[in-house]
Amino acid sequence: MNKKKIWYIIPTALLPYLLLFALAVILFSTKHTVFAFIMDYIFNSNAWNIVAVLLLYCLFAAALSIGCFVVSIRKGWEALSLAKYAMLVKLFQIPAYALIFVIGLLLAITLFTIPISVGLFLFNCICLLLTGLLTTAAVINAVRQGIFKSQEVVWMIVLQLVFCADVAASIILYIKLRKIHKSAIANS
Repeated sequence: MNKKKIWYIIPTALLPYLLLFALAVILFSTKHTVFAFIMDYIFNSNAWNIVAVLLLYCLFAAALSIGCFVVSIRKGWEALSLAKYAMLVKLFQIPAYALIFVIGLLLAITLFTIPISVGLFLFNCICLLLTGLLTTAAVINAVRQGIFKSQEVVWMIVLQLVFCADVAASIILYIKLRKIHKSAIANS
């Protein structure tokens, strides 16, 4: 995956941060002039318009992530670079996930905001699935390139569906691939 192909994954990397921005606009539009301007003039003072834009962006990011997954497998992109970018995206998203988790816990305290907490959890699940596609593509390409056997990496694909474990699995995958790549260069 070269620098031109990184554009496939940038929308997915920014997805949780866009959710945080949307929450900030909705929650602080009465207290902050910039958020009030955005809420009033861009979203017509309607929080559902923000939700609609967020869902459209999510569909856009999903289309690009799925496209990246399909193209990377069809074209056989290098597993090491895919694993590197997957790891970087997951590490980049950690602060946003942590903040969304805290906001979700705070909103779960009251009975009336529990549906918002459930919505935040579902949104995070979608983000987890989209970032997991890139690591899954790296694993599949590593198996196709003969670096790993399919029995060795099944757990890495499964862990892409578990919060926190997906980051650890991505880091482990990248380290293993880098070590194999360095030893292959040293032996040649």
